[in-house]
Amino acid sequence: MREGFFINMKNSFFIFFLIGYSLFSITQENISSKISEKNILIFINGYRGPKFNKLAVDNSMYTKDPTGYWYKYDDTIVKRFKPIQTLYFSAHHPISSSVHKTKFNVATSYLFSRFCWISKKSRWVLRNKFNPEGFELRFSNGIIAGQNVIDYLEKNLLDSTIKVHIISHSMGYAYSLGLVSQIKTKVKFGKMLAISPESGGFQGADWNLFDEVWQYGCNMGEKESDVIFYQDGIAPQQTLKGLEKVSSNKGGRIYPPTTWSKKNKGFNRSHHLQWFQWFYNIKVDDRGFFGPNISINSTFEK
Repeated sequence: MREGFFINMKNSFFIFFLIGYSLFSITQENISSKISEKNILIFINGYRGPKFNKLAVDNSMYTKDPTGYWYKYDDTIVKRFKPIQTLYFSAHHPISSSVHKTKFNVATSYLFSRFCWISKKSRWVLRNKFNPEGFELRFSNGIIAGQNVIDYLEKNLLDSTIKVHIISHSMGYAYSLGLVSQIKTKVKFGKMLAISPESGGFQGADWNLFDEVWQYGCNMGEKESDVIFYQDGIAPQQTLKGLEKVSSNKGGRIYPPTTWSKKNKGFNRSHHLQWFQWFYNIKVDDRGFFGPNISINSTFEK
């Protein structure tokens, strides 16, 4: 009886050992595969201002921010992800491709918005009507940029461990969609960050291709939204098309905190990166934090 008991104990121990070892091996393989992933960051800037309105679009690719457009937000993101390569594109296009179409429309929209201290809904003050031709122009140039990325990666870096993360601002959103459409069969996608996207509701992508998709910007369209006076008038915000289908822990809209000073809000300031310091208020454990998975690397700079 006692001998049978010890035999059963030995068999049970052996079975538990095999199960435990198998689970440990699977976990280690998953962790190793994630650690071996090679991150590539792609930054796509938007409109650079009236001074450069007639600047030709050439879809050139850079490995450093050539104009200082990103106000060192890119430096912070790079420190978080520790990519093997960072690439930059400019989605600067003339105002004619935007929702405003003309400088006069920008000026009148700004002027009227200065009197909107009560209303939260804009029927005509903020320009929400899409400019399909302008959006398509930026999308098409994004396709060219995507091919430039493929050519670069195939010569230098492309393999199964590559994971591409995309950060865009304003006009850069449409451009990023074109780029994604061109490279989606060649690479794996990590995370997407669209900051104040212009015409975000006009077109989206298959967001299931990404680990996470976050939209940073004003809360226009929400029940508790700010009045028009404090909204982004350059690119009036609306939810990225299809983003509502992404689970809340993997994507959604992120707004300035309620403690964010109203002095930093408004037609221009709610759009311009110079007044986006609330980006740094989003901590590692907060929803919408843009950085690598905590379980893989919890020592990066905030």
